[in-house]
Amino acid sequence: MNPNPLSNNLQTILISGINVPVLSSTDEAGQKLVYHEIANDPWGNGSSDCAARFKIGHTNTQLFLKYRVEEQFIKVKTRANNDSVHFDNCVELFFAFPGDEHYYNLEFNCLGSVKAAFGRGRTNRKPFPDEAVNRIADNISITLNNINTERKICWELTVLLPIDIFIFHKYESFNGLSCRGNFTKCGEKLPGPHFLSWSNIHSAKPDFHQKEFFGEILFDPSQKEE
Repeated sequence: MNPNPLSNNLQTILISGINVPVLSSTDEAGQKLVYHEIANDPWGNGSSDCAARFKIGHTNTQLFLKYRVEEQFIKVKTRANNDSVHFDNCVELFFAFPGDEHYYNLEFNCLGSVKAAFGRGRTNRKPFPDEAVNRIADNISITLNNINTERKICWELTVLLPIDIFIFHKYESFNGLSCRGNFTKCGEKLPGPHFLSWSNIHSAKPDFHQKEFFGEILFDPSQKEE
């Protein structure tokens, strides 16, 4: 019997292979990818004025992510590594490799500050060392545009994650992997707090750290070797 009757409703995404030699090339590569909505509002009433989506692609050894967010307020500051970026305008990736109960959380505010950790649940997580966090931050690009008819602020964050940044594993390629995860948007201390997710979560209180609600992340096995 399926221990989680809601699991059949979880999201699934097939990640296409792309050719991204360096971060400066990601705009061109990203044009070939489609956006996926971060539209579930598990703990709200559907009244959030924030709209968030993401693109994702891969080479054998790199994960390409682009988040696009439109929201009413920006309240953010440059933070030290592994500080509380979820208080700010923030997007997040939760990611688990095949067969592992442990997972990574990578969180980014709209200034490029990063929090990254690994563990089995919300508590007792292992933070990334500064060297690894700085490598992530070095592969981020950000754009900001507040000129639009809806008077919302639009910001985009693009990040290229080499596979060896997932420091608690020794995978050499994403090719053909069947992983699990979630893509989220939050702003815990914004004037309009919100908690949005790609794969829906069913719980009483806001908590993205619930692996049973992670969706499937399938890497296209047809990507050629680099």
